[in-house]
Amino acid sequence: MPDGEWVAKNVKNAFGIDEPIRLPQSHWKHFDWLASIGADMDQFTMECDVNRHIDQPYMITFSGYVEKMLVRDEARRHRAGDDVPLHINPHRIV
Repeated sequence: MPDGEWVAKNVKNAFGIDEPIRLPQSHWKHFDWLASIGADMDQFTMECDVNRHIDQPYMITFSGYVEKMLVRDEARRHRAGDDVPLHINPHRIV
């Protein structure tokens, strides 16, 4: 379990309504970093809520899909050579 601690925070769901989701602290660090560089995190979470129903061959929770997309975002930025803090996977080997 990353960071050993899971934290619940409210984010916007597909309807623009605050909904609590639980993520590891390391994922919230990446979430907050994205917000600090100007990413629209309300839009991000709203899209996650919609896409989790069409992007999966099986049911996935809202929290689980946001967690998955944050991991993908960090990995994509790292592979592209972007200056991205590795909060989720600090030991990523290229």
